[in-house]
Amino acid sequence: MHKHFRNAAITVGAVGGTLLPTIGVAAPEQQAAAFMDIYTSHCIKYLHDFDGLRSQLKKTATQLPAEKAAMFLQGSPGAAWMVPSKQGQFILVVHNDKNLCALYAKTVPALAAQDMFEKVVSAAPAPFRSEKKRSTSTQGTDGTRRTVAYEWSTDSSQRKPLFALTTTTSTKSVAQGVATAAIGH
Repeated sequence: MHKHFRNAAITVGAVGGTLLPTIGVAAPEQQAAAFMDIYTSHCIKYLHDFDGLRSQLKKTATQLPAEKAAMFLQGSPGAAWMVPSKQGQFILVVHNDKNLCALYAKTVPALAAQDMFEKVVSAAPAPFRSEKKRSTSTQGTDGTRRTVAYEWSTDSSQRKPLFALTTTTSTKSVAQGVATAAIGH
């Protein structure tokens, strides 16, 4: 399983690494592309190796102090890093007690981020199959909140990569986009 996932993550990571240069249009779409590039090159690529991700982040990102990281960790042990980008403010969270990586975007255009996310996770690389597990949308007084989730599976393993994206159009939200990657059973 780890071998197959490592190869699949490399394939998906290569796709994510190409998103930003192909978008030669408005800054909001570049922001969504940067969000997905960081998500694929960190959360998806290292889903099988969170220790490797932590080592990489220590070299390339600024770790948030515990009191600031607490808001993103929501009571779970782990760490949060500010990932440098010209396209916006991104916080990457890696939990210690869960196989979970989360990327938060202060601002991100919801529709562009959703389209890019679905392109990345809806077509799983072999030997995986991709299945949409959730697609919800709620309208609030300050905007629309949408969550979409996919699961990758194989016949040979009970461990299943799970990918989810929640976006909001609310300008009052702490994060307009949160993408997670986890290993479930």
